[in-house]
Amino acid sequence: MSEERARRWIEESQKDTARQSAGHQHVQAAIRAEMAGDMAAMEREYAAAAEAFLQSANEYRASKSYKKAALNMCDAGDVFSEMADASRAIEAYQQGADDLLAASAEHLMWGEDAETSKGTALAMTACMIYIMIGKEAEAFYKARGFAAENASKIRLPAIIQLSQIPQMIESSIQSLNLEAFAAAENAAVTELKSALASSGSSEFSKYVDRGLDMVREILRGKLKVPKISAQLTIPIDLTFTEDFSVRLSIRNSGEGAATNMKIEWHLDEGIHIVSGESAKTIHNLPAGETIDAAIIVRADEGLGGSRDYAIVVRGTYEDKLKTAYSIQAGPTIITLKDYKESEKLLHDSSVTESRVSFLRASIEASEFEPAPLIRVVDGLTSTLKQLKDDIENSELEKAKARLIVVNDIVDQIDALLGDDDLVDTVTKAKEAEKKTYARGKLIPACEEAIAVAANQEKKLESEIPLGLSEWDSIADKKKRILSSAHLIKDTAEALKGKLTTPELQALEASISDIEHEANKIQNDSLLVVGSKPASPEKVEMAMIVARSIRNEITQLMEKKKSELE
Repeated sequence: MSEERARRWIEESQKDTARQSAGHQHVQAAIRAEMAGDMAAMEREYAAAAEAFLQSANEYRASKSYKKAALNMCDAGDVFSEMADASRAIEAYQQGADDLLAASAEHLMWGEDAETSKGTALAMTACMIYIMIGKEAEAFYKARGFAAENASKIRLPAIIQLSQIPQMIESSIQSLNLEAFAAAENAAVTELKSALASSGSSEFSKYVDRGLDMVREILRGKLKVPKISAQLTIPIDLTFTEDFSVRLSIRNSGEGAATNMKIEWHLDEGIHIVSGESAKTIHNLPAGETIDAAIIVRADEGLGGSRDYAIVVRGTYEDKLKTAYSIQAGPTIITLKDYKESEKLLHDSSVTESRVSFLRASIEASEFEPAPLIRVVDGLTSTLKQLKDDIENSELEKAKARLIVVNDIVDQIDALLGDDDLVDTVTKAKEAEKKTYARGKLIPACEEAIAVAANQEKKLESEIPLGLSEWDSIADKKKRILSSAHLIKDTAEALKGKLTTPELQALEASISDIEHEANKIQNDSLLVVGSKPASPEKVEMAMIVARSIRNEITQLMEKKKSELE
């Protein structure tokens, strides 16, 4: 190598080292900015780091230093992953894998077993990176192509084993053979990572692990995995002096079995396990099945008042891939008291029933409209019956809530009934309402009666002409009778002058009687024809009565209206 070329190589190497160092410095600065909460600065630093890694990779690639180019591309992929830029991360990782394949080819060109081992390790790592980014089909294709292309150089069993790792993984995925995957995983962890360390490329080991994680996810998506849920069931209404059972129900609602399940009970200080295991191992819980575990618990000592204690169960389990999961039930709070709350609630409900009974009597004796309030009281009575059902069903919190509501309503109604000002206001309002109602009924009725009387007067007025006509007719009859009586008297007098003495003596008594009756007719007061009235007497009397009735009704209405004001 000439002196000038060596100098340029050293300068470029120093520049690349500086850029790579700058990339890591930007990453550290981004981490510090994130911890400080400066998201904008974090994004700027990550962007600068990615740019530094990409530029360094390009320059290493230009100088055919493919392994360093691959390392910088993978570093750039890590940065893009932190930035949640998935597409650029995949692009960077894929370019890094391609750079590793190029670096592998440089090792294999020498044909030496040691170099072949290094090259094979780099090529298989490139395949693991392809698997890591979700391109497993391309990874397996490249692995087969690598093995076929370099079959003559891959001679040692250890190297052959390295080259077969992707094929082992592919076979385990296709057949869903967990044992085959375990063998492939073991080969990748023990042999591939060791080969990377031997070739001075241990910085790529983390991508081997990530590739294996992706294979697990692929298998997990195809395998039936367990889904565990756990629930604690505790009794209620507990005292410090009694033993009580706490039951744990563990259900596997997934499609695969849960294995090697380990659970452990954790109790607050002040309570302890009287009977049962504090830790337990369940070797297998098949899909769709439930298993129960119970312990008997008691307080350490009898205390006064009430106190809360927490009970929690924690544990782990595995699926067929030996992936560990955590499980927890609780914490569940247990309240211990120095009395039975159910008994206290029954006593309190009995007292409240008495209050409701007295309330009903008070409502019936009050000035308030009883029907709506009685309906409320009936509802309270029904609620108290439901309260007892709640106590029997151990739903004490619901029973307690009902009791509080009932007592609050009783207090409110009691306050209403005992409010003198309110009672006075209600009484006045009721009186005003009654008066308004009475006016509404009385006035139309009186007005209707007055209208009827007025109509009757009009009818009577229309009968005046007919009555006068009848008076004229009667007057004419009286005059004719008087005229006839006068004529009879004159005729009798004339007859007496024409009769002979014997005839007169025979008829004188009869003629005198006729004259006497004629005089009586002429002097009869009933036949006296007076002055013609303006209206007939009967009509006048009827009109007077009608007017009197109308006036009486009007006066009565005005009086009642003034009383109802």
